[in-house]
Amino acid sequence: MFDNLKKLMELKKTMTEVKKRLDEMVIKVESPAKNFEMTISGSQQVRELKVLKDLKEVSKEDIEKDLTELFNKAVKDSQAMAAQAMGGLANLGL
Repeated sequence: MFDNLKKLMELKKTMTEVKKRLDEMVIKVESPAKNFEMTISGSQQVRELKVLKDLKEVSKEDIEKDLTELFNKAVKDSQAMAAQAMGGLANLGL
């Protein structure tokens, strides 16, 4: 029983460390049409969203599509980064 408790405490400590690392990791993603750039953390917090071009001549539909694709790519990339950072958790043997 105490062995399992010790493993759980190790897991909690490791999870806290992984969350801290993910909060500090950031990636930049550019939208397909290069209208926007997003900086997102490994814990999927949007840190910054930049408008890279004058959007006066861009249709509402194109802006919506570009932003949707940007957010989807940013989330996918941050999930991949999180999976890589959490790879060490499998070695705890719980």
